[in-house]
Amino acid sequence: MSFQRVPGLFRIPNVPGFTPPDVIWRGKGADEGFFAFSAGYSWGGHVIVRSNNLCPCLQIDGAKYTPVFTDINGYIYWQGSGYVYYTKTYGWVLCDKFPGYEPLENHKWKDESYEWEGDSFYSFSQPPSGPDNEVEMRPRGSIHESGSAKSLKSLWPRWAAKNGEFGEYEGKDGESGKKVKGLPQFKGAGETFLRSLNKDKGYYTYGRIHRASGKWVIGEIGSAGGWHEGSEPQVGGGVNFRFCKPEGSDAEGSDISVSFSGYIAGDETDTAYLGSVAIWR
Repeated sequence: MSFQRVPGLFRIPNVPGFTPPDVIWRGKGADEGFFAFSAGYSWGGHVIVRSNNLCPCLQIDGAKYTPVFTDINGYIYWQGSGYVYYTKTYGWVLCDKFPGYEPLENHKWKDESYEWEGDSFYSFSQPPSGPDNEVEMRPRGSIHESGSAKSLKSLWPRWAAKNGEFGEYEGKDGESGKKVKGLPQFKGAGETFLRSLNKDKGYYTYGRIHRASGKWVIGEIGSAGGWHEGSEPQVGGGVNFRFCKPEGSDAEGSDISVSFSGYIAGDETDTAYLGSVAIWR
């Protein structure tokens, strides 16, 4: 599981209460299709999300509305059993008409009271800016008098960082299990061993720890000065590398105990696939 930092060229239509990140990390291998970035204080800081959840979803009467990154009057819109989008006339609305349509609302004086007519829709100030906020949606048009107010909330299926940007992330708002951002780092005998981003001939390397002749070693097998043999380092545990030397050698050395010390950002570079566009003809 790995993430790769890619250029900060993330551009989408405006999302109320959310600023697109300057830096985004793209998942590799088992994390392909996931992205990691800072979502801001109200959402708990650093998050990992699926590719279709790059910003918060909305919830109305228990029903989920997912974001669509198409510009409607300067903003994205959400779709579910209806549509939530921005209008020039009423601001934000919930309507069963396709985004871009301006709902109609009229009233006339009848029997000493106003009679409302037009489309059936709701209007509100703007979508909630965080998970703890709630917005009231007021009935408009033909349901101006007969309709009841609705409650609008935000939810964001995501994994939130438990302790800083690099390390374990826990599932929130429908996501479960854990994810990890960063490369595992190990230490032993005053030396640091950082796992590689990519595999070499089917195996990761960990600094000087590498796979050779069917063994996990530190150094070079057969070296006159000796080498160390052990097993592949594991997160959450430790491994002992036994000092070895050629038969008849006078070289001296001690075993090396290697243990997991945490997750950090590596410094490897690699080609990143960001997307595709049609060729202009």
